[in-house]
Amino acid sequence: MLNFTLFLNDFFMNKQIYPFIISISTVFFLVFLYAFILFIPVKCNHIDHYVTIPKNATVLSIAKILNDNLCLNKTLFRIAMKITSNEKNIKYGRYDFKSVNNMRDLISMITSVSKDRVQMTIVEGLKMQDIALYFEKKMDMDVEIFLSLCFDKSLISSLGLDGLSNFEGYLYPDTYIFLKTYTESDVIKIMVNQFIYNFKEFVNNKTNLPDSDLVILASIIQGEAMYSDEMNKISSVYHNRLRKDMLLQADPTIQYILPKKKRRILVKDTKIQNPYNTYINKGLPPGPINNPGLDALIAAGNPLTTDYLYFVADNKGRHIFNKTFKGHLKSKK
Repeated sequence: MLNFTLFLNDFFMNKQIYPFIISISTVFFLVFLYAFILFIPVKCNHIDHYVTIPKNATVLSIAKILNDNLCLNKTLFRIAMKITSNEKNIKYGRYDFKSVNNMRDLISMITSVSKDRVQMTIVEGLKMQDIALYFEKKMDMDVEIFLSLCFDKSLISSLGLDGLSNFEGYLYPDTYIFLKTYTESDVIKIMVNQFIYNFKEFVNNKTNLPDSDLVILASIIQGEAMYSDEMNKISSVYHNRLRKDMLLQADPTIQYILPKKKRRILVKDTKIQNPYNTYINKGLPPGPINNPGLDALIAAGNPLTTDYLYFVADNKGRHIFNKTFKGHLKSKK
């Protein structure tokens, strides 16, 4: 026992030992601080919505966002990001913090690539409003933000579509795999870029119409046709009418301006004063009336060569085509 006491006395009297003790103490302190901060509770049970971290946001601004939405101390968050060397690793996007229990969980979530994916199938012929509501249902997105971005001039310009007033007609129908962290802007860009790619790759515009008008016509064809094999023939009718300066008289353009979709268009509906009403306005409407699929886009640019000027639904999902109004009336009967 005496020898051990003498050893301790010599150990602490040795001045060369002091830096070693200080270093060890510092390490233990930092380890304790690291563990303490990372396991600080940050969960808030009242969070029932996604929180968005903007692109290029700073740690300071993110700390404020998280402080506004979680039980989180801004200073401790900044220290935690510093000691974990994650200040430049933050991934922007939308986050659901329901599974977060402590600071470590939080940092892991916002600095890792999300593995949570959502498969969504956007069917042909949906309007922007319908698509926005679908994203609200499947990914808890904000409908108003989604639709406002569809009219955002800077976003439209950034995708090389100057001249458009909105993205109606350009939200490409397809099956997508989206990360849950994607923002409204992210999914819009993906869908529009998918449209641009497919249009350039597969649509051969053999008409005199500019591409923007072709999209408008494709949306009308999409609204008319239940079967793809009729689209080229329907396209020929509309092209023939445009060449003859006839009214298109397309029922889907009436459906577009009605508050609710009707099973049957009435005569009074065709008299509504609206630029999209092709029963009273010649030529194409001002813009697309839905988001057409690839078959409709191809048909708009490559119509069959026919003399047809009329068609009527046969109540089985298909149409009867006629060259004359007399034949058309007979088919209607």
